[in-house]
Amino acid sequence: MLGRGAMGVVYKAHDPAIDRPVAIKLVRADLLDGDERAEYLARFQREAQAAGRCTHPNIVAIYDYAVYEGNPFLAMEYVEGASLSQVLARTGHFAPGAAVQVMLQVLDALGRAHSLGIVHRDVKPANILLRPDGRVMMTDFGISRIESVGITQIGTVIGTPSYMSPEQCRGDPVDGRSDIYSAGAVLYELLSGERPFAGRNATEVTHRVLTETPADLRRKVSGISDSLAGVADRALAKSANDRFLSAAAMAEALRRPNSGAPLPEPPDATVLTPASVPGFDEAVLATIERRLAEHVGPIARHLVRNAARHAASTEAIVTEVSRHIAGPADRDRFTRQALGGQTEVRALPGAIAPAALERVQRELTVYVGPIARVLVRRAAERAKSEQELRQLLAAHLDRQSERDAFLARS
Repeated sequence: MLGRGAMGVVYKAHDPAIDRPVAIKLVRADLLDGDERAEYLARFQREAQAAGRCTHPNIVAIYDYAVYEGNPFLAMEYVEGASLSQVLARTGHFAPGAAVQVMLQVLDALGRAHSLGIVHRDVKPANILLRPDGRVMMTDFGISRIESVGITQIGTVIGTPSYMSPEQCRGDPVDGRSDIYSAGAVLYELLSGERPFAGRNATEVTHRVLTETPADLRRKVSGISDSLAGVADRALAKSANDRFLSAAAMAEALRRPNSGAPLPEPPDATVLTPASVPGFDEAVLATIERRLAEHVGPIARHLVRNAARHAASTEAIVTEVSRHIAGPADRDRFTRQALGGQTEVRALPGAIAPAALERVQRELTVYVGPIARVLVRRAAERAKSEQELRQLLAAHLDRQSERDAFLARS
């Protein structure tokens, strides 16, 4: 069994006809009685058909619909990975760049659904799956629409108030802008590790959704740009008219250079992560991915492979992806572990004095960050003097003015 919810259970199964794993979601229609049950079954089938047409690389595919002993079920694509709620439980929060990479894929999926007239209505971390290769997969399209509208269950709360838009909480008609609000709530949680609205019960949360403004992200988490915080604020606007008009508009705002750090290019939904990267040892890349995953979760594979597509060296890959780690101490630890660096620079017998190595390393750190420790250690194995050491290290500086200043300090 993969999971259980208020209205059903999900199993992992095997399709013998084409030899592939599938996920089976069995919906407990037997919990409903009379006309309510008949209406539910009819709506479930219509929505299952609609969701089945919603094909997209970031949406879990629906293969089949059937009824077993009076209970409808769906045969769906099986996704290896973890939900964002599970990842958040381990990592606490995402660095800005990693959060943006996830949200761009969520918005791409929502844009496709909205173009078909499908409103998800239950966008939340538990319904967003993250594969080991970094691809985001959204699930529960269509089913959430049914479970959120026109069905009453005694003792059961339909939907998740912390992610529901104000109009959805009021029971008003909703459109794609309601999903935009929910996406904003997910973005807020990815960045801060906290939901924009919390409470002791559903009633308290709903009241806060309707009447309060979320705490400023910039005061909760350091390193979040005004632009990125502004995207979350606009998505979480109380009035649907004040939000982004579409998922594409929100994605465009996230892609602006100062929204998240850094975004080399929008993720390719069809070929998100290359199987291999020419010029780099797969074992080395796997080590970097494993170390990075300790800080940002499964999206590490996508970040590393994306960086490797345009990096000139392993050190450059590590430098780029380290920017997705929020804390300086964690970035430094990742850099040392990813490149096998030591905690301190050691001189070779008869070569450059340790004090000179430490001074050079300190000066180089101003330009390249924590990776300076590794670069100095490697260059010290070849250099016979401090001047030669600086010449070797200057090659890692992009600007001529920086190279001149660094060399002049010898």
